[in-house]
Amino acid sequence: MPMQLRIRALTAMSRSINRVVRMLGALSLLLGTVPLTASAQEDEPIGRFAVDAHGSFVSFGQSQDLAITRGFMPFDTPGRGTGLVVGAHHYFFRWNVITFGIGGSFHTSRGDRPPSEFSPDPDGPVARKKLTAFSPQISFNFGGRNGWSYISGGMGTSRLSLYSLEINTPQQRFTRTLNYGGGARWFTSEHLAFSLDLRFYAISPLEQTDDEPRSPRMTVMALSIGASFK
Repeated sequence: MPMQLRIRALTAMSRSINRVVRMLGALSLLLGTVPLTASAQEDEPIGRFAVDAHGSFVSFGQSQDLAITRGFMPFDTPGRGTGLVVGAHHYFFRWNVITFGIGGSFHTSRGDRPPSEFSPDPDGPVARKKLTAFSPQISFNFGGRNGWSYISGGMGTSRLSLYSLEINTPQQRFTRTLNYGGGARWFTSEHLAFSLDLRFYAISPLEQTDDEPRSPRMTVMALSIGASFK
């Protein structure tokens, strides 16, 4: 790989790491405020249900293995995207300061990127990366009915596809995906809250088939912000 391309790849990796660190720091700060602001409501338990509707900002990363097996240079594939997340959760048991919950979410997002000036084919087709994920979750919630933070995770399934918009390429198969993360909800009224969630999707690899190339093990990060209802 030419030196200039290596520098571009290292720069992109450094920026991705910095974004992760900043997001984790921001989430830790936000999560830390919820139990404090909710302390006056600690005798009022979290409601039985909550529903989320979020917009999502996604860091796909730029996997060399994923790109090359599909005929792309890594720097010509989307590193970021946007999407939507909807979820529902049921809180079934409270013990001391922890409320236990079960639920799940559906995530869909995509990002597009045209070839760069350094591409072997600068006039080539636009590359699209698309993630679809179904994520069951067990959650541990801290706070009261007016606001709470949580950590959650579970084993679900996802499909991360990379393809050209000009070629009718079949999308990748679904594969097992571990999701984990945390978030918070702040209720500004009886039934409406501002909420956010930072989630990681650890996607299992797939073997090559007669119709599809292999897919490497990858982790995708998604920061989702929106509203919750109870």
